Amino acid sequence: MVYLLTYDGYMKEEKLQEMCPSAILFMQCGLKDCALEFRKFYETAMPTLEVGYEIVPSVIWTLEESDLQDMNAVYPNEIYERAVWNLKTEKGVLDVMVFLMRETPFAFPKEKEVEAMEEAYEEHSFDYSCVENALDRAKDREEAYGTLYPGTD
Repeated sequence: MVYLLTYDGYMKEEKLQEMCPSAILFMQCGLKDCALEFRKFYETAMPTLEVGYEIVPSVIWTLEESDLQDMNAVYPNEIYERAVWNLKTEKGVLDVMVFLMRETPFAFPKEKEVEAMEEAYEEHSFDYSCVENALDRAKDREEAYGTLYPGTD
């Protein structure tokens, strides 16, 4: 058994269980001193965690280690790196697996990705403000620098 931390649309139970049938919700938590940012992911943008001054809602799942193989389809190695974080929680200290986006350009997500985040946050009754902040920052960057996708001007 491994612990997997999700902070994106895969916080939604049904969506994660499509990829990892063994996934069981272990706990909800807030990650201190983090910020949610949207970075380029092929033709859209996806959320990732970075150092910041917010508390980012997230979910910790238990799942069979064999299910992690299927997560490569969701978090491809060329864009994401797998890390193990040592988290102090109400339930003790946990080693959790987390997928973090490598440094790609900041970008504004397509509506489909925003809707997935809204559904996941709604399912867990999370405060949506950190997503709104991340969207505002992405929009500001887009307005300041024009297109966020190199080579598309």
